[in-house]
Amino acid sequence: MKLSLLLLCAVIALPQDGAVFRSGVSLVRVDAEAIDAGGHVVAGLTKDDFRVLDDGVAQPLVNFSFEEEPLDLILLFDTGGSMRGKLLSIVRATELGFNELRKGDRVSVRAFSGISTGILPLTDNLQAVNEAILIQVLKLKFTGASRLGLAADDAARLFRSEPKTRRKRAVLVITDKPGSREPNEATVVHDLWNADAVLSELILDRNQSGASGIVDMTGGVTIVAVNPGEAFRDSVHYLRSGYSMYYALPAASPGAERKLQAELTPEAAKRLPNVRIRARSGYIVP
Repeated sequence: MKLSLLLLCAVIALPQDGAVFRSGVSLVRVDAEAIDAGGHVVAGLTKDDFRVLDDGVAQPLVNFSFEEEPLDLILLFDTGGSMRGKLLSIVRATELGFNELRKGDRVSVRAFSGISTGILPLTDNLQAVNEAILIQVLKLKFTGASRLGLAADDAARLFRSEPKTRRKRAVLVITDKPGSREPNEATVVHDLWNADAVLSELILDRNQSGASGIVDMTGGVTIVAVNPGEAFRDSVHYLRSGYSMYYALPAASPGAERKLQAELTPEAAKRLPNVRIRARSGYIVP
C-alpha cells in the first residue's frame, strides 16, 4: 500500500532473514495488501510468495513481515454541493466506526470543495478528533464543485512537513462519488509518492462504483458504504494492515521517479488464482 525509503544511519539487524546492513545503506520499504475475490485481506503468505520489480528489475527482498501498524491518517471530508443533505451519513460513517482508531494513531481532520481547509492538525488525542467531526464538521457549508486533486495535494504537503515516523501515512476521502480524472493527477500522485502516503476513498452512495486514478496509483482502496460504520472500520483496517517488504535502493539520482510493481510470484499466482496484490505503482528517490 505504502512505500517508504529508510536511510539507515547505524548498523541494524533484520532478524527475520539474518541480514545486516552497514551505515549509509538505503532500503526501500514496500507496503502491499493481498486481496481475494471478495475483497478480503489474505494473511499467511510468505516472502517467497512475492516479488517486487523496481523499474522492471526484480529486487531481492532483505526483510518481510505481515503486521498492523499505527497510522498517521488525514480524514478528508467532501463538502461539495452534491454532499448537501448527506451530512448525517458522513458523521455516522465515522462515529460508528471510530473504534477502529487506536492508541498510537494520529489523525487530522480536513474538508474540501473548491479549496481544502484544515479543521484539526495531526493529533493523537482521539477524543479531540471525534469532537472535531461531531461539532465542527456539522457546521460546514456544503456548496460548489469538489476538487479532490487540490485537496489531496494539500494533504501530501502536510505530510511532507511532518518528521518521518514508523506510522503508515494515509489520506481517507469521505465523499459521495469516486474522484474523476483530475487535470493535475500526475502531479498529485508524484507528491503523494514523495510524502510516502496512500489515498483511499470511502463512498457513501452505494450506487456509485469505480476508483480514481490517484487511488489506484498510490495503492489505496475504494470502499462503497452499504453500512457506513462498517465501511469506515473496513477502510481504516485496510490502511493499517498489510505486508511490508524491504530491498536495497538501486543506484538512482535523487528526485528521480521510479516505477514499482509488487506481485505474486508465478508459482504463488498459480496456487492463488483469485488473489491480487495492491500496492503503489512508483516512488521518488530521496
